[in-house]
Amino acid sequence: MRLFFIITALLFSCTQPKQVNVEKAKSELALLSESISKSPQNTDYLEKRAIYFLNNDNLESALMDYKQCVNLNSANSNYHYQTAFLYYEIAKMDRTKQSYPEQAKFHLKEVLNIQTDFIPALVLKGELHLAFGEVKEAIASLNKVIELEYNTAKAHLLKGYIYASLQEEDKAIQFFHNAVDIDPLQEDAYVQLGLIYQKKEDTTAVLYYKNTLKINPNNKLALYNLGKFYQDTENWNEAIKSYTNLVQIYPTFSDGYYNLGFVHIKLGLYDVAVNDFANAISFNLDFHEAYYSRGHCYETLGDVYRAELDYRKALSINPNYQNAKDALNALLLRNQQIKQ
Repeated sequence: MRLFFIITALLFSCTQPKQVNVEKAKSELALLSESISKSPQNTDYLEKRAIYFLNNDNLESALMDYKQCVNLNSANSNYHYQTAFLYYEIAKMDRTKQSYPEQAKFHLKEVLNIQTDFIPALVLKGELHLAFGEVKEAIASLNKVIELEYNTAKAHLLKGYIYASLQEEDKAIQFFHNAVDIDPLQEDAYVQLGLIYQKKEDTTAVLYYKNTLKINPNNKLALYNLGKFYQDTENWNEAIKSYTNLVQIYPTFSDGYYNLGFVHIKLGLYDVAVNDFANAISFNLDFHEAYYSRGHCYETLGDVYRAELDYRKALSINPNYQNAKDALNALLLRNQQIKQ
C-alpha cells in the first residue's frame, strides 16, 4: 500500500503539485480518520484503521474500532472474531483486564452462532478454554478444528499443551510433532518438545532447542533452556556459551546472569561470578538468591564484610530464606570465635 501511495504521488505531481504536498503532509492515520469522520457508518474505513493500529501494536485502539464495526454490522462473523482476538491478546498482556477473557468468549459465541465452522474462532475458543483450565471443552473445540481442517498447526500445538499439562507425554509428543510436520516453522512446538526431553535428561532436547534457534535465533525460552540443559548435565563450557549468547541478546534478563554466575562458581571462578550476580541484581533489585550467592562468593574470596551485607540484604527481602539464614549464622559464629 505504501508503494502505491508513492507511485500515485509521483503521477499526480506533474499536474497537481500543491494538492500532493498537502496529501503527503497527512499521515496514513489522519487520512483514515478523516474518511471515517466523513462516513462514520462505513465499516471498511473502520476496519482499515483497526488494521493500521494492529500493525503499530496499538491493540486497544484496534479493539475500539472493531467494536464499532460490530455495532454497525453485528452479523459479520469476522468483526466478532477480531474483537474476541483483541480482547484475549490484551488480557494476556495486562492482567488487570479481568473482564476481557469473558468478553472474548462472548464474541466467539456470536461468531459460531453465525458460522459454526469458522476455524480461527474454534482455535481461539480452544485456547481460551485451555487458559481457564477447561480441558474437556478445549479438546472438543480443537477436535472439531482438526476434523474440519487437519492441517491447522495451532490446533495440534494446543492439544500438545493440554496433554503435556496432563502429564500424558506420549500424546503431547505426538501432537507437537504433528504441529511441526504441518508447519516446520512452528517454533513453540520445538521448544515444548525440548522441555519434555529435558525433563528426561535426554540429549534430544538439545536438537529441538537448536531447531528452534534456526527458526528464531532470539527465542528467549530456547536460549535459556539450552543453557540450563548444559548446566544440569555439567557441560560447563557450552552452558557459558549459551548463557552469554542469551544475555547479549537480552541484556536485562537477570536469570541469565544468575545462572552464568552459578556455572562460574562450579568452575571456581568466584571473582567472575561476583560480577554475574551483580548484573543479576542490577536488573532485579529484589533477587534475594542473587544477593545470597554473591555473598557466598565474597565469603569464599575472604571479603566477610561484604558477604555479611549480602546475606542480610537477602534476608531483608525474604526473611524465610534458609540458605541466607544458615550462611549468616555460620559467618557470625566464625567471627565470634576469631575475636575470642
